Amino acid sequence: MTATITDIFRKNLLNDLITGVQSDSDYYYAAIGRADQWDDSDNVPATKNHLSSERNVRLAMQSMKLAESVSLVIPRNTWSAGTIYSAFDDAVEGYPSEPYYVITDENNVYVCVQRGRNTDGTTRTSITSPSGTGTSVIDTGDGYKWRFLYQISTSRVNKFLSANYMPIEYIDSASDDVEQLQFDVQTASTAGEIIQIVITDNGSGYTSAPTVTITGDGSSATATASIAGGEVKRIQMSAFGSGYTRAVVSITGGGGSGATARAVIPPIGGIGADATKTLKSTAIMFNTKPSGTENDTFQVGNDFRQVSIIKNPTDYSGTKLTGASANAMKSLIVADAGAFSLDGDITGDTSGSQAVVVYIDSDTVFYTQNETTGFGSFATDVGGNITGTSTTTLTTNVDSSAADPFSGEILFHENRAPIIRNTEQAEDIKLIIQL
Repeated sequence: MTATITDIFRKNLLNDLITGVQSDSDYYYAAIGRADQWDDSDNVPATKNHLSSERNVRLAMQSMKLAESVSLVIPRNTWSAGTIYSAFDDAVEGYPSEPYYVITDENNVYVCVQRGRNTDGTTRTSITSPSGTGTSVIDTGDGYKWRFLYQISTSRVNKFLSANYMPIEYIDSASDDVEQLQFDVQTASTAGEIIQIVITDNGSGYTSAPTVTITGDGSSATATASIAGGEVKRIQMSAFGSGYTRAVVSITGGGGSGATARAVIPPIGGIGADATKTLKSTAIMFNTKPSGTENDTFQVGNDFRQVSIIKNPTDYSGTKLTGASANAMKSLIVADAGAFSLDGDITGDTSGSQAVVVYIDSDTVFYTQNETTGFGSFATDVGGNITGTSTTTLTTNVDSSAADPFSGEILFHENRAPIIRNTEQAEDIKLIIQL
């Protein structure tokens, strides 16, 4: 017995998550952490989905920044001359190896409704980029036909366009010219078109082009066939029709036999009625852009190797965090911070407790602990000595930080190569959750 989770179910879960991010009841933060190397060569290990891995993420957490921006996203396919593209096909699970949609230099997104083929059925490469923002089929003259779906606005490009992903959304109404383009496509879409006929058997013995007949619960869809070497090699739509929820394709005449084909019907509402369905979005992107120290709440001057998304973290009193950013490390206030170095060890002379230095700000030394250092307290060292590269006096042991890293729910975490921060730096952190 087999079962599958549908793309619609995945998208509904992601939309619920987006609603939660945009509400005032839940708060989602992007967190960074882990200053120490993975191994001697700093080779990034695979991220593990188990409690031990999550616990280590929390132990190494440094800072967090509110993830106020989120969007559904899809894999990015930039149109390129000489590339073979697929056409939309309702019988393909996931994304085909040859993309069926593209983004152009104008940040316009198009879906292919007809792949370029020669009369003998051989596939052609795309040589002309689709262009235009109307609602009609775009014939680029190289055998490919496209439909415009939407344009990505400048603000959404800045937040959600990356080397590998691009944003997508369904809109209820238009508030600007860019949204109006997509809204026009949504409202002009035709339900139940037959946008493609896929040949499942070429048959044999054909001496002339056979007749292609489409029957079903819709109307007006027509197509023509081409033959080569006695086989049916290409079927092209001459009219998409409308109203089909099911259809049967018959191939008759032409002196041969055995050719069969199936009809391709878009999602309910038609191509472009909901771009997230047409392009099968099953991922979301969180975006946040920490700048410098974020008012002394975000560590700088050291690197990080882990990023995560955490829902509803709290401070040590249990109060939910709602601010723009927060420190997640414990700290020590010392007489001379020059006694410590980044990534160096801390040892309490009385307690024997150990930690690793992550960030130094004036007379405050921020640290993390792990299974190697142990998790001892420096409380008994206050007023006495504490040692780094040299020895100094521990003035205050600050046992709490603005954020308790062991609060909240970690929804996502990822291991990365080291990223170094400094006070002049502004990161653009884009985190993808793929269902």
